[in-house]
Amino acid sequence: MASRECMKMFAALSEYLDGELPAHNCRELERHMADCPPCLAYLETLRTTAAACRKYGDLKSLEPPKEFVSKLRARILSSARPPKAGKRKLRRH
Repeated sequence: MASRECMKMFAALSEYLDGELPAHNCRELERHMADCPPCLAYLETLRTTAAACRKYGDLKSLEPPKEFVSKLRARILSSARPPKAGKRKLRRH
């Protein structure tokens, strides 16, 4: 379980990454992380997450055009319909 000091550091990590933490708090956090592998790992996880968010940005821009989705849906539905009833020839072997 994380110590009280770790919990305090966790609360400050986002501000630290955003450059919004005062310098004296940054030094305190850096000293703590130098001796605390779990806090350092958590910081690296936050960095990776932030980098991924910046890289991929707004995921709505990755949505396919509505026309494409409509055509795809229609094609899937038409292929899923049972064949029309009618006369079928039986093959004899």
